[in-house]
Formats: sequence, structure tokens, C-alpha cells
Amino acid sequence: MEGMTHKLRAEYGPQGAAGGAKSWHVVRDEDLSVALCGRTMSDEAETRPEQEWGTGLRCCQQCGSLYMHETPHMQGSHPYS
Repeated sequence: MEGMTHKLRAEYGPQGAAGGAKSWHVVRDEDLSVALCGRTMSDEAETRPEQEWGTGLRCCQQCGSLYMHETPHMQGSHPYS
């Protein structure tokens, strides 16, 4: 798990990308198509850097919990916590 990097990917509602992101999921760089929670992500889903996690985006709670376990260096040092 050393050096693992992540990205955020958008999940859209019924209107698709035009309606904006319903929520954001965390994916590993090795497989951008599957979120940590197991949800399959669309190839067209907007992708953002992992640094945007915790900045007010509506994120999947399950992904967030798993992300914190994979990135213990962020606990207590995140500028938004």
C-alpha cells in the first residue's frame, strides 16, 4: 500500500453530467473504474485530485472511511479537519 495514490470520481444522478455530481467516490489510480466502496464508475465521470477530498464536496461515506484507512498520514494533518 506504500505510495498508493487516489483520485475522486463523480457519480451523477438521473440527468447525468449535466445535472452535476450527486456524490464523489474515491478510486485508486490503478483502477479508476471501481470506487473503494465497490461502485462501478463511468468512464466519462469527472475526475479530481484526491486533495479535494474533505473540501466540502459531497463524498461517499464508505469511500471516505476506507480512504482514511489507506492514507493514515492524513489523519490529524488535513487542513480542513
